[in-house]
Amino acid sequence: MGIIDYGIYNVVAGFISMFAFFNTAMINSIQRFYNFEKINKSIERLQIIYNTALRIQFILAFFVLFLIETIGLWYINNKMIIPSERIFSANIVFHLSSISLVVLILQVPYSASIISHEKMSFFALVSTVDVILKLIISLSISYVSCDKLIFYGVLTLCASIINFLLYYFFSRSRFSEIRLSNKYDKAKFKEMICFACWNTFDAFAYMIQGQGLNILANLFFGPAVNAARAISFQIQNAITGFSENIATAFRPQLVESYAKGTYDRTKDLMFSMSKFCFLMLSVLTIPIALELNVILNLWLGESVPEYTYEFTILVLLNMLLGALNMPITQTVQATGHIRNYQLLRSILVTLSLPISWLFLNHGYPPTIIFVVVLFISIINQPFSLMLLRRRFTYSYVEYIKTVIIPCLLFIVCAPILPFILHVILEESIFRTICVTILSFISSFFIIYYIVLSLSERKNVIGIVNRILKR
Repeated sequence: MGIIDYGIYNVVAGFISMFAFFNTAMINSIQRFYNFEKINKSIERLQIIYNTALRIQFILAFFVLFLIETIGLWYINNKMIIPSERIFSANIVFHLSSISLVVLILQVPYSASIISHEKMSFFALVSTVDVILKLIISLSISYVSCDKLIFYGVLTLCASIINFLLYYFFSRSRFSEIRLSNKYDKAKFKEMICFACWNTFDAFAYMIQGQGLNILANLFFGPAVNAARAISFQIQNAITGFSENIATAFRPQLVESYAKGTYDRTKDLMFSMSKFCFLMLSVLTIPIALELNVILNLWLGESVPEYTYEFTILVLLNMLLGALNMPITQTVQATGHIRNYQLLRSILVTLSLPISWLFLNHGYPPTIIFVVVLFISIINQPFSLMLLRRRFTYSYVEYIKTVIIPCLLFIVCAPILPFILHVILEESIFRTICVTILSFISSFFIIYYIVLSLSERKNVIGIVNRILKR
């Protein structure tokens, strides 16, 4: 697509995804209500949750589409820095991305239902289909003579529709509660809306931190910096998929354990989720961080935008901190007492926008945006732990011993051998392969013998044995 078109797509589609924070708030809310009602084993109650959620999502889709096609369309054509010859293409991609967002919003009741039923094998299937579709789209761009930016937008929309259909037909065929009916509970509607509204504060804050800063970078530096930022986040998204799958597997069990009153199990799940999410991301991050220059050159050739390396390293560091924070938020979600947690944390996270603007306005380079975000994340972790402690009893000392110390041990020890090999060998594909292999071997050795407790080792052996028997 080229740096300019790729930067345009990132900033335009990124602007649309700003409005997806409503969607992020709803999927966690609906999944929580599914899991709470599953304990009662009432299909009728689950049908009420489904039909109520569907009504909410249709209202939300209409509201978001109205905002996008009025305020959003004005902003794209009057405020964004886009070359004049690409304005038409940018507008077409804008409308295509709007439709994609609506499709994503309507997909939420089905995604939440599948998560609550813990059908993780389906997520593996959809992820595989999604990767194949993206690969086909990426390869096909090189062989078309039409406008590549519009072509990419059309195919991306088609991929979104295919994903929606997969979620819809799977849910409809497997879960008896996924049936349209007039069953409606006004009190449940209000409860779900209130829960989602408080969740929206958190989602809105991260939208500001993400896409808001993307727009800020565009205003100060133009599409080329947006392209560099997009590449760094594309690397992050490729890695975080693993931790998100772990979190998706833990989340319904965490909610149900709290709903049943088994709080010790809830605490253990939160600790395990924190540790395993961090470790999984670290195992993948270490070789990528060491061999990032080679990876970028292999991937992009001579077209690596300026600041891509610095952006990626800072984004990966922030991602690791986020892996520790995500289970804390999920535990707060399970308790249902989210107002103060979401409101106070949202204020903290949103501060990244005015702080970044102040630095940029004084002539700092674009990397300062990522430094500010990383600093906010460091503060956010102990702040979130203290807020959780007000609603859910657990020991700070136990959390540090069970989660923080093992993770610190790993992040200190695991890179040593790969880094030595990285220094000894000359830069090449061969070095990248060797560093990656050694990194994986040393990481898993350290995890098993140093990081995991005796009970966790037994669980790992049991899982491996079950996989081998299958």
